[in-house]
Amino acid sequence: MLKNWLQFARFWWSQHQPDFWRTMKPSYRAASVILAIVVVWIGSGLLTGTSGPPTEAGAEAKTAADKPRVGVLTLHASERAATVTVRGHTEALHAVDVRAEVEGVVQALHFEKGDRVKEGQTLCEIKLNDRGAKLDQARASVAQMEKQHDVDVKLAADGFRSKIQVAASEAALEASRAQLETMQIQLANTQIKAPFDGVADERYVDVGDYMKVGDKCATVIAPEPFLAVGEVSEDEVGQIETGGPASAALITGETVEGKVRFVATRADATTRTFRVEVELPNPDGKLRDGVSADIHIPVAHVKADKISPGILVLDDNGVVGVRAVEHGLVKFIPVKIISDGPDGMWIAGLPDPVTIITVGQEFVSDGERVEPVPEKGGMAS
Repeated sequence: MLKNWLQFARFWWSQHQPDFWRTMKPSYRAASVILAIVVVWIGSGLLTGTSGPPTEAGAEAKTAADKPRVGVLTLHASERAATVTVRGHTEALHAVDVRAEVEGVVQALHFEKGDRVKEGQTLCEIKLNDRGAKLDQARASVAQMEKQHDVDVKLAADGFRSKIQVAASEAALEASRAQLETMQIQLANTQIKAPFDGVADERYVDVGDYMKVGDKCATVIAPEPFLAVGEVSEDEVGQIETGGPASAALITGETVEGKVRFVATRADATTRTFRVEVELPNPDGKLRDGVSADIHIPVAHVKADKISPGILVLDDNGVVGVRAVEHGLVKFIPVKIISDGPDGMWIAGLPDPVTIITVGQEFVSDGERVEPVPEKGGMAS
């Protein structure tokens, strides 16, 4: 059968072969046949050894080569005190402008700026002028009214004075006594005194200056206690309790432990924030009014992870978070910053445990398949 078919093929080819093939040299014919076989061989995949579709292993290898590689680190949460941090400043709890209650020329000053003063110590002294004479006059008037009243009472007992006359005499006596008391107060007010123990922080007059009622003599600041004050947002104020612990890290480098003294119940109309006051001890008087401070108020214990701030990213809505890897896919997870320091940042809101991307997080997006490469220990960076 095969022999007959071959004979038929030779006969058909001898009758139908093209003219250029008849005239072609036998060596050219052989080369053309070999070339045709090679072309067919390459086209059929015989050259690569894969005559069928790619194997499953080959497909997986190609897919793996297309996935971006990212550095990852697995974190395990630990218990951490959540802290509300407020930017604020120190403020004296008691700071008073000591003012004149009578007018007159300053006769003497008994302090310098920065002096420690005692309660009741005279700071500014105003000239008496005629106040001394008026005081003597008031005393004499009281003495006269007392004698007159005594006489009227005796005469009334003998029937020579009416009750109305006695009452008028008594009223005149009380009026003279009130006048005497008024003059005594005015005389005392010429001595402008410190209202409490503290530091004379400012001096507003010199000897010879004329002071009117209400003019400032000095500012006295009580050294203890001091306050650290700041403003907290609407979503944080509910976490803070009066009497709870707090601390203030001053820009001067000191950190002072204290307690929450006051939390406002009404927001500032402009900023919609609430005033918070932390009471700070100041036994040595080193704290100063108006120093910038970071106020740290512990509010709760939460599960938190320690990271490097460099791995934080923002999503399209500006939300702060990290990128993690779950089942080989990238996932953005929002986080809440608990605290920040020179040795790292504590954040909450991550599952426990979690594998976060530490290298290459800026170049991948949610849902993208990646090849995670574990870091060799250490904090995420």
